Amino acid sequence: MYLLLIIVLALLIYFVFFVSQFYNVFFKGYAPFISTDRETIKTILAASSINPPLLIYELGCGRARFLRIAEKTFPGLKLIGVENLASLYYINWLRLKLSLSKIKLWKKDFLTLNLQDADLIYCYLNNETMRKLGDKFKKECRPGTQIISRSFPIPQFVPEKTIAVKNKKIYFYKI
Repeated sequence: MYLLLIIVLALLIYFVFFVSQFYNVFFKGYAPFISTDRETIKTILAASSINPPLLIYELGCGRARFLRIAEKTFPGLKLIGVENLASLYYINWLRLKLSLSKIKLWKKDFLTLNLQDADLIYCYLNNETMRKLGDKFKKECRPGTQIISRSFPIPQFVPEKTIAVKNKKIYFYKI
């Protein structure tokens, strides 16, 4: 009986996630939920200039894997994940609390969030969102802010460097 209840609950959660993901991708233009693998994140962190204490944002953080690996690699960082999709937010909020992580997770639309205090911003989004963010970064980010984008360039900026990891480009910018 309990096993059946757990299976039905798991299927319901999966269905809600799938429907909300479909709606957000096709009707709102959001990036789909695709995680960056651990090896790629470790390569990105090694190629970036991180010296704690920094305030790092992961926009559209999903499972906040980038922030979780950064937290383990560089103790002392201030880490904020921003996720708008409710199902991902609540699952990962609970996961971070249970693991005693110091990462803050915010359920917000990052296009309305003020990023003026960011030292580093990580994104794995889509072309349209990166175009919108480029304008936002120009207005809000202070000189020296690092922006790292996986796979999708920011059309308003020229990358400081670009690296290829597993046939995907990683763009590094400095405002």
